[in-house]
Amino acid sequence: MILGGLVLADPSRRMEPGVMRAMTGGPAHAGEPTWVGCGPFGVFVRGSGPVLSETPAVVVAAHADLVNLTELQDLTGEEGLPGVIARLYERDGVEAMRRLRGGFAVALWDRATRRLLLAVDQFGIRRLYYASTAMGLAFASRASALTPLSPARHGVDVSSAYYYLNLGFVPAPRSIFAGVARLAPGHRLMTRNGQAEVSRYWDLTYTERSASAAESAETTVRLASAAVGLALEGASAKTTGAFLSGGTDSSTVLGLMRRLTGERVPAFSIGFEDERYDELKYAELAARHFDAAHYVHVVTAEEALAALPALVEGYDEPFGNDSAIGTLLCARLARSCGVTRLLAGDGGDEIFGGNQRYATDRIFARYQRVPALFRRGLLEPALRLFPEVGLVGKAQRYVRRASIPNPRRFYSYEFFFAQEGHSFLAPEFIRTLEADAPWALVEEHYHRVAASAELNRLLYLDMKLAIGDNDLLKVTGTADLAGVAVRFPFLDLPMVEFTTTWPARFKVRGTEKRYLFKRAFRPLLPAATLAKRKHGFGVPTSSWLKTHAGFVALARDTLLAPDCRVRTYMRSGALEQLFALHKQDETPFYGSILWSVLMLELWHRRHLSAGASA
Repeated sequence: MILGGLVLADPSRRMEPGVMRAMTGGPAHAGEPTWVGCGPFGVFVRGSGPVLSETPAVVVAAHADLVNLTELQDLTGEEGLPGVIARLYERDGVEAMRRLRGGFAVALWDRATRRLLLAVDQFGIRRLYYASTAMGLAFASRASALTPLSPARHGVDVSSAYYYLNLGFVPAPRSIFAGVARLAPGHRLMTRNGQAEVSRYWDLTYTERSASAAESAETTVRLASAAVGLALEGASAKTTGAFLSGGTDSSTVLGLMRRLTGERVPAFSIGFEDERYDELKYAELAARHFDAAHYVHVVTAEEALAALPALVEGYDEPFGNDSAIGTLLCARLARSCGVTRLLAGDGGDEIFGGNQRYATDRIFARYQRVPALFRRGLLEPALRLFPEVGLVGKAQRYVRRASIPNPRRFYSYEFFFAQEGHSFLAPEFIRTLEADAPWALVEEHYHRVAASAELNRLLYLDMKLAIGDNDLLKVTGTADLAGVAVRFPFLDLPMVEFTTTWPARFKVRGTEKRYLFKRAFRPLLPAATLAKRKHGFGVPTSSWLKTHAGFVALARDTLLAPDCRVRTYMRSGALEQLFALHKQDETPFYGSILWSVLMLELWHRRHLSAGASA
């Protein structure tokens, strides 16, 4: 599934189909492209998702799943998605994108003004990339479609590779390809006098309002129910199901689906033989509680290994989130049962305050309330007199981390290659990096957001990075590969915008996470679900990289090969050291790093090898 196009730099030229032929590469199953040319503008769609249409005023290409399509059809008098978008544009101009709710990537050519409008949804459910080329401005929903036209054809942006090594994904507005940028969530691009102008049309703002907990809880349930109701529209109850990890968000979505439809909801869960990663007991608890039609599959290492080629092919930028394996297999399970749309609980942690590290950061923030004179003049010098062992060692580590200002403290246990793992990197690679990467982007997000509470700044960071750049790519990418649509009720605009008005104490009170959420949904959810620790679709890849012959062989044969591309980023012997550290470590820490590096190498081999077309 892909859409793409080009605006020629020479406005007197007319677009010819052959000009864009190089851009139409993609997965073999995507089908033949459909084209439209209009003066210097050309656009194509390929696959079952994107749509393309033209009116006397505009040409519209869109890959969209709008939850408020019925409302917009009534407003515009149009039936089809392109017609709705075209009429909204004629009515509201570029502000029309504000009316769209759900996932979308839109390209619109205005015939009269000869201007291009590109826009993506507010949260990053769908993506668009763009590049200035010798021929003109090119755009596509897959970054690799632009590389044949890019001046830096098939080149890697080295700083983006460094961001990936630290994050496990490439954050917007970057892409892994040199000369190619990604349109960030909530942004639009317009061409003016042959130049591209990117602007933000929507963003989160945290304006806390005084309200009672009881009133806010009631409104939360109402908005969540409305969001799930919209997500259910346009599909039969028998072909619409739910991802079910057994956590609070997926269980809440399932419960609201059951309440609204009055029917047994198909729910899909993935488990593992390794009990450290298996959460099926909580999924089964929720399924029983809501009388769901529960479908379960216990994934073997062999199945996970067999799924890797599809993931490497499907993600044309490196993607190191290993839970994509479980999500893909869960989506395939749903499709095999006749389900064509899944509802997911992603976004709940980031709007309700559900991640443990929000509570953890509050513990570290308390240290700053101690008078500075006492901290720096007495406590810290005294602690430095003792070896870092036992309780004193814990105190020293606490003080060290608590003394780091946010947002760096928030990521002080992450960004391995930017911190303690910096020595693994090749000096020549380090010299090519942008100054202060990867911290610059994190600090830009942190300082830009309109928020008075520290907690809300951290939530904003996670909405931008964890949700917009990581989780949504994982879920939509795997759902696309499995042939199912996916919707995210907790990312419905009214739901999200309402939670930005909550006092921060409604999200995390002391060290209690989801304070108001628990109050709102206690009548709906099993008590054990509300009490459980967050887990999600974790995958035992770290263990498999030690114990499973197939994974061990893949990792060692790939990363220790003489032609390993990742070696250009690493100092001599670093990969061998990483294997040794992983072997000695009883935690998944080095295994997750090894997995991320492995996925980068597999991406290199598939998408940058000579003659490969993405």
